[in-house]
Amino acid sequence: MLRKITKDNLGTVKNKSFLKYAQIYTNIETETIKAIESFGLPLQQREFNKDRGKKLTQLRAAGAILRNNDKSIATGRISSACEACQTGEGSYTSFISLKCHRNCYFCFNPNQEDYTFYTDRQKDINKELLELLENGVELKHLALTGGEPLLFKEEAIAFFELANEKTPQTYTRLYTAGDLLDVGTFERLKQANLSEIRFSIKMEDSVQKRKHILGKIAMAKEYIPYVLVEMPVIPGTLEEMKTLILQLEEIGIYGINLLEFCFPLGNAQAFKDRGFILKNPPYEVYYNYWYAGGLAVAESEEMCLELLEFSLKEKLNLSVHYCSLENKHTGQIYQQNSDHKPLDESYLFSNQDYFLKTAKVFGKDKRKVLPALAQRKIFHIENSEHDFVQFPIEAIERVGKINIEIAISSNVVEHVDGESVIREVSVEWTTPGLFQLDDIVGPVEQGGEIR
Repeated sequence: MLRKITKDNLGTVKNKSFLKYAQIYTNIETETIKAIESFGLPLQQREFNKDRGKKLTQLRAAGAILRNNDKSIATGRISSACEACQTGEGSYTSFISLKCHRNCYFCFNPNQEDYTFYTDRQKDINKELLELLENGVELKHLALTGGEPLLFKEEAIAFFELANEKTPQTYTRLYTAGDLLDVGTFERLKQANLSEIRFSIKMEDSVQKRKHILGKIAMAKEYIPYVLVEMPVIPGTLEEMKTLILQLEEIGIYGINLLEFCFPLGNAQAFKDRGFILKNPPYEVYYNYWYAGGLAVAESEEMCLELLEFSLKEKLNLSVHYCSLENKHTGQIYQQNSDHKPLDESYLFSNQDYFLKTAKVFGKDKRKVLPALAQRKIFHIENSEHDFVQFPIEAIERVGKINIEIAISSNVVEHVDGESVIREVSVEWTTPGLFQLDDIVGPVEQGGEIR
């Protein structure tokens, strides 16, 4: 058993040196919350995590498939591109331009580096693809997003034609709002062997507009092997989302990805006007994530879980997949930490959350651990600044059932000035009697690829 240390339970840590060290992270939590509150959107009062475990147990019993440490949940099979997204291995997503004919108040794109530059200019995506292949990059999944890619229809089609010519085994997908699709475009995408197309649907659109997009989705089935909808689930739209899911079931597409709705750290007034508040706690681990710097909006996850439950109850053929914000973060952590060979022997790569883990024992408890580590010749490092000894997590069971408190440290590898450095991002509490290695290593997950 591991216990996350927060400002609310910090006082339960008895070892004074451990307590002082843990305060570093509770202070980070406090400062992060202050920074979040400066946007003017309040955090929800209750923590949904307290109810989440019960809901997940119910979903599992109903037949849902829980993946990626419960961050990804599906009613059945999911796209192989979603499988690949968990680690990002063999996957590459590009864009022609960030220009878009829509104006979604929740769009993450303005947070991207060079956003203004790429709303007025285009990338040479074919040159980009050729360079990747020439450098020996094995592309299992390749995607084109935007902006709206089909504002540049010829370039978009040429990209998939080139991919089909140079790397025909690669699974390709296109993201689009769908407005600009027509029969001629579908035929050319089919000729380019596009594997998957993902439509976005705006719940704020008129019923007529949504009906128009549903028509394009139905048309896509005739040309593209895998047709999906991918969209954020906005609080207050539960009944409309149920209706939409039933409409997609009737059309007979492959599935829908329900995204946790997020505040992109900008355009706060639009979120205030709609009465949205932010999810509490905002992160499982407080860190600087690349995924456009967004924060989950409260009640979106609850709705997603309800929609999964609804879909299972209705026994739909449609694949319904919930992709949480935390699920998107794991690809970044995996990419940073998967090649961890240069690190010392005290670190273990976790298959649960992809952080690098190590054990630390503090202060007076060090005296109880050091003899056992030395006697068994277990690698360890002493730190005088923070008064701890660090050693491999696998060695916890070898120190015996002594009465000590242990910090389980989570770390990421960062590249600074051309060098790899290790950065600790959180600590959790346990004891030799409570600790189980499965909490770190985790079960081997079975994939659900569609190819």
